[in-house]
Amino acid sequence: MKVTVSIIASLLLVTASQLTIAADDPTVATVNGTNLKKSMLQFYALERRQVDPKSTVPIDKLTTDLVNMALLKDEAIKKKLNNNDDFKARMDFINLSMLSQVAMIDFLDNNPIPEKRLKEEYDARIGQIKVQEFKASHILLKEEGKAKEVIAKLAKGKKFADLAKENSTGPTASKGGDLGWFNPQRMVPEFSQAVAKLKDNEYTKQAIRTQFGYHVILRTGARDGKPPTFEEVKPNISAALEQEHIQKHINELRKSAKISITKQ
Repeated sequence: MKVTVSIIASLLLVTASQLTIAADDPTVATVNGTNLKKSMLQFYALERRQVDPKSTVPIDKLTTDLVNMALLKDEAIKKKLNNNDDFKARMDFINLSMLSQVAMIDFLDNNPIPEKRLKEEYDARIGQIKVQEFKASHILLKEEGKAKEVIAKLAKGKKFADLAKENSTGPTASKGGDLGWFNPQRMVPEFSQAVAKLKDNEYTKQAIRTQFGYHVILRTGARDGKPPTFEEVKPNISAALEQEHIQKHINELRKSAKISITKQ
């Protein structure tokens, strides 16, 4: 069995370090005699951030949502919706999912990836790689026909910067299309690949189409860059190694388990 990266990533979003439940766990609201605790509010806030990491919903709005959910829960119980097969099947899955998350979090908490291992992975994958940076300018246009016109004017000796100021729809138009120095990974693939194929002071003879429009690109320089530092990529390296770590743990569990899968 292979546990997919997306599943592992989603299951590891809520960790012990993200949420600390107070010993008294105070009540934030009471609905028909049922106390809604602060820990419930915290879990709900984390769930909202999983859907939208930039979410900044006010506490009072989150509390209102919990109260509404409690009211709907009471209604469901009155109608005995918790006794139907669909609800029981859903709860079985939720129980399975939540306990598997808890087990993985517990495993990682008690078997953390050593810092030395993280640095070894950094050195192997990133530390020694050569990074090339480029300096370029571009003229962004909405229509391919307009881009062809610009390229024709360049061929006749018109200055790139002047054409950029006159025609580019991009934010760098006022600077003659100058993008400065950049790591190719910062740009969309089509743009980076086109720049890499150019020589210094050479422009694209055909417009490069990307999700933003049509680009006429002038490469003005290339230099050796620096790879990202260990601290910059440490979270990504840690996440990747944790996924491998968990997969190996699951493989060991499978060796000693009795598993029978019915063909569908």
